[in-house]
Amino acid sequence: MPVKFFKVPLSVNSKGGGETTLVPPEILKNLGYQFVIVRDDGAEGIIQLEASDPVIEEVTANQDFQPLTEDQMQELKVSYLPPKLKQKYRFRSEILEAESEIPGESYEFNEQGERIIDTVQTVRVGFHLIDVPVVSVNILD
Repeated sequence: MPVKFFKVPLSVNSKGGGETTLVPPEILKNLGYQFVIVRDDGAEGIIQLEASDPVIEEVTANQDFQPLTEDQMQELKVSYLPPKLKQKYRFRSEILEAESEIPGESYEFNEQGERIIDTVQTVRVGFHLIDVPVVSVNILD
């Protein structure tokens, strides 16, 4: 499947208890996208979309989405503050955790039995810090 990069607007949803999440545009719901980098205020970001050509054409036609070439993506990345990246173990969903054979085991494992590590970018939005899963660090370089 083709992969395309887009600059997208984002919004922030504050939930009770101080939890805050980034909300991507509705058109991305149920599509295979990942964040590459998010601007530190959470207002926009770059996504990597892996989808069929008709889906990519539909997203490209949306006026809120700006398709990016490799050069444009690098230029935009430089205009953002350097991302604060860290790695975290991936947690299982509550459903998978309930089915686990090991009580209290809340991490996901790969085929070799090792915990899966995700790269996340910490984004500051006002007083909130949001950890956003991002694609491999190699794309950011």
